[in-house]
Amino acid sequence: MISLVIALCSFALPAHARVNPQDVPNENRRCMQCHGQSRMADLPPDQRLAMVVGPLPTTDAATRPGLYVPDQSLEPLSHRAVACVDCHADAAKLPHNAELKPVSCDSSCHTTQASGYLQGAHAHAAAAGNPLAPTCASCHGSHNILPKSDPDSRIHPVNIIKVCADCHQKQVGNLPDGKPAAAHVAAYLDSVHGRAVEGGLAVAATCADCHGAHKVLPSADPDSHVNRRHVAETCGQCHVGVERVYLKSVHGQELARGSDKAPVCSDCHAAHTISRADTPEFMLDIVNECGSCHNKDRRGGRSLYETYRSSYHGQVAALGYTRAARCSDCHGAHDIRRLDDPAGRLSADNRLDTCRSCHPDAGPKFTSFDPHADYRDRHRNPLLHAIWLYFMVVIGSTFAFFGLHTILWFIRAVKQHAKHGRPNHHANHGPAIERFNRLDRLNHALVVVTFFGLTLTGMPLLFADHAWARALAGLFGGVAGAGIVHRILAVILIANFVLHGYSVWQRKKKAGNVKHWLFGPNSLLPRLQDVRDALGMFRWFFTGGPKPRLDRWTYWEKFDYWAEIFGTGVIGGTGLLLWFPEFFSWYLPGWFFNVSSVVHGYEALLAVCFIFTIHFFNAHLRPEKFPTDDVMFTGRLPESEFKDERPVEYDRLVASGELEKLRRPPVDPWKRRAAIAGGVMAMLVGTSMVVLIVLAGLGLI
Repeated sequence: MISLVIALCSFALPAHARVNPQDVPNENRRCMQCHGQSRMADLPPDQRLAMVVGPLPTTDAATRPGLYVPDQSLEPLSHRAVACVDCHADAAKLPHNAELKPVSCDSSCHTTQASGYLQGAHAHAAAAGNPLAPTCASCHGSHNILPKSDPDSRIHPVNIIKVCADCHQKQVGNLPDGKPAAAHVAAYLDSVHGRAVEGGLAVAATCADCHGAHKVLPSADPDSHVNRRHVAETCGQCHVGVERVYLKSVHGQELARGSDKAPVCSDCHAAHTISRADTPEFMLDIVNECGSCHNKDRRGGRSLYETYRSSYHGQVAALGYTRAARCSDCHGAHDIRRLDDPAGRLSADNRLDTCRSCHPDAGPKFTSFDPHADYRDRHRNPLLHAIWLYFMVVIGSTFAFFGLHTILWFIRAVKQHAKHGRPNHHANHGPAIERFNRLDRLNHALVVVTFFGLTLTGMPLLFADHAWARALAGLFGGVAGAGIVHRILAVILIANFVLHGYSVWQRKKKAGNVKHWLFGPNSLLPRLQDVRDALGMFRWFFTGGPKPRLDRWTYWEKFDYWAEIFGTGVIGGTGLLLWFPEFFSWYLPGWFFNVSSVVHGYEALLAVCFIFTIHFFNAHLRPEKFPTDDVMFTGRLPESEFKDERPVEYDRLVASGELEKLRRPPVDPWKRRAAIAGGVMAMLVGTSMVVLIVLAGLGLI
C-alpha cells in the first residue's frame, strides 16, 4: 500500500517539483515523497482523496497550499531532528486518514510551555470558542518553525509584535480596561518600545517581554506579569538600574508593604503609550501624572497638586514651558524619598543642592521658599493667609464702593440726558484749555503702553489652566517670549516712574513753597473737600440736585492716582524680587518669594480689573464722555467743557488771570479722531480681558 501511494504521488506530480529523496532524513522520506512536491498545494480534492483513507472533511477547500512542505530538510529548523510522525502520530501508517488529529506540542517536548499556555488567557479564549484564540502554530508557525534567535523566526523580537498585532487588531469588544484591543496595538506601535522594535532594535520590549510568552494572564490576575504587584519586576528585566532605585524609593517601599495605591512604572509611564521621558509632551504631563494621586486636600487646605499648579513653576508649566521645575525635578523621578529621609533630595542637607540644579547661584536662605505654599491655609501659612485676606477685603471694598458709585452715576446721567439732552462736548467749538503738558501726556502714554503690555503678558500666568491664557501667551511666542516682553516693559515702567518723579519735582518748583505744593488747590493729596465732594455726588445720584463744584482733581481721580503710585511700587518691588531670586536669596529668606508671588499677582489683578472697569467708566464710558475722553491724549479740553466740569478751578484761573495763559487753539479734528480711535481700541482690549477674567473666576470657561 505504501508503494502504491508513493507511486501515485510520483505519477501525479511533475518531475521538476519533486524533492530528491536523498536530501530527506530517512524517517521523513516517505512523507516528503508526497508533501515535498509543490503540486500538492494545487491538487483538486478528487486527486487528494486517492492518496488517503476515508472521506475528505466537508470544509476541505478546492486546493490546500498547506499540504506542501517546501525544502524542509535544507532549512536550519529548530525541529530538524523531529520526525513528521512525532507530531502527526496518526500518519505513521500509510495511507493515513484524510483528516489528521490536531498536533499536540505538550506530549514530551514542551511540557512547561504547554502548561503555561493552558493556564493563560489564550487557552481560555480557545475553550470559549473564540476563533481568534492563538495556538502554538499561530505564533511559532507550523512546519517552518525557527529558533527565536533567527531573524526570520516569527517569534524573533523584531517579528513577534506583528504576530500579536495580527490577532489583537481583529479582536472584537473591549479588554478589561475598557479599551479595544486595536487601540492598545496602535498605542504600542507608536510608543518608544514599538518604534524601536519596528526600527530593528531587537532588545526593545515586545509584547511577550511584558505579558509573557505562554502563560499570558489578564493584568487583574495576581500571577500576571503586568499585575501592578509585578510591574516593577517585569520592567526591571530591562531597566535593572531603575528598578533598584525605585524599590528604595517611597513608592517602592509602599508597594513592598502591600499598598494598592503605590504608583508603579505603568502609572507614570503608561502601559502601551510609553514615550521618551525627555519629550516636551511627557515633561509637561508628568505633573498631571503625579497629580492623579496627590490631589487630595491637606488638613482643610489645597492639595499638593493644586498648590503646585498655582505656583509660578506650575503656571508656566501649564502654559507649555518645559524648563520650569516639575515634581520630578525637586522630588526625583524614580528615587523619590520622604522629606525626612537623609538620602532624599529635599532633606535639610540636600535641599540647597536641589534648588541649585535650576538656580545655580541661589543663596542658603533660598531653601525656606515653599514650592507648595497655600495662602488659603491659615494654619500652615498664616502670613500668606493674612495677606490673602487683606486683598480680599481691599478688592471687595473697592469694588463695592466704586461699583455702586459707577452704577448710580450711570443711572443719574442717563436720566439727566433724557431730560436736558446730552452735552455736545465733542463738537470742539471755540478755544481749548491746556490741561496737561507734553511731559504729562508722555507719562500717561508710557503708563498705557506698559500697563496693557504687562497685563497681556502677565495675566496668562494667573489663569494658566485656561485655553485663552495659553493662546494669549502664544501671541508673544510662548512663556519665554512673554517673559522677555514683560521684563522689558517692567524696565520701561520703572523708568517712567522716575520720569514722573521728575515731573512732580518740576511742579514743586513751580508751586514756590512746600506748603502750597502739598496742600494747595493743585495738590493730589486727599483733603476734607474730597469727602464733601463725594457726599455731594451721592446726593446728586439719589436726588438729582446740583452736582458738587469740582476743582482741578476730583476724589476719584486722586484715588486712581494714588492707587497707581502705590500699585506700581508694590508690583515693581515684588516683581524685582521674583525676577532676581538668586541675588535676593543671599539677603532675604526664601519665604519672601512666596509673599511676593501672592502680592504681585493679587495687586496686578486688582489693578487690571479696576482700570478696565471703574477707571474706564470714570474717564471714558460715562454718558457725557462716551466713547472716550481724549484730553489725556491731546492735552487740551474745550473751554466750555472745562468750565462745566471744573468750575472751581475755572473761576480761580479767571480771577488770577492765568486762564489766558492756558488758552490754546482747538485740537485738530484728525488728532481727536485718532485719539478716540486709540482709546476705543484700548477699551475693547481691556474690557475683553475683564470678561475673560470674570468668566474664568466663575468657572464658566
